[in-house]
Amino acid sequence: MASSPRRTGRQPRVRLASVSGVLPWLLFGLGLGAGALGAETHAADATAAVRAGSVSLPPALVETLSSAGLIGRGEPVAAFDWTLETRRPMRAPRRVRERFDGGGPELPPGLSPVVHETLAPKPRPARRGISVRGLTVVHPGDTVLDVQVQGLQLPLAAGAHFRLDYEEEGSSLSQDCVAGATRAASGVHPAMPGNARTIACDGRGHYHGIPVRVGATVLYLEQLGVFLQVEQHIDTPVGRLRGSTRIIDFEMPRR
Repeated sequence: MASSPRRTGRQPRVRLASVSGVLPWLLFGLGLGAGALGAETHAADATAAVRAGSVSLPPALVETLSSAGLIGRGEPVAAFDWTLETRRPMRAPRRVRERFDGGGPELPPGLSPVVHETLAPKPRPARRGISVRGLTVVHPGDTVLDVQVQGLQLPLAAGAHFRLDYEEEGSSLSQDCVAGATRAASGVHPAMPGNARTIACDGRGHYHGIPVRVGATVLYLEQLGVFLQVEQHIDTPVGRLRGSTRIIDFEMPRR
């Protein structure tokens, strides 16, 4: 979920992936999904930078996120805290804690200031950034996305399709996603309000010449306005690798 490190002579990139990547290969095993039906639509101003606290997004990145359908439409991101545990093959479980401040009038729907902290297996200091619907955190200096999104229109209905294309450093993937039915979000965590929409993603590609097939199950948590990738797998010539993410703690501020 964190942005990639800077490289000499290249623009800093935002990796559009959940915090639950199983292996570097799954940096392009992405999941996106649907917004809540009937949500009000707002046009994001793609000609100006977006600022939240000490973090700002350059105009070009705002325009990219808006054109991709990730911001400017659908419900705003709610204020909440959660702790996620991700299980990965051949590695210790990873736990992260995120505190979303929620969207405000100065931000287009889909963006929220967030504090992201890795708790285990190797604790890392908390870092502030701007969350894009829970899919990634944008940090100062990030300017472009690694992924092209086509056909994503929020809000989505069951059966809606969209496409993801990724290419960087000898790796490429094309992935199709389909929005499914909704279910009670309390099945994800007892304290979670509203509904969750299921999205299934499937694609093929190459990782440095190795053919791979990647699949993911993603939830769009309608009342929170964010996505969560709960299951992912990658099929390689040596077999299938699986990963999963669950919410082990969740809290919303009292009103």
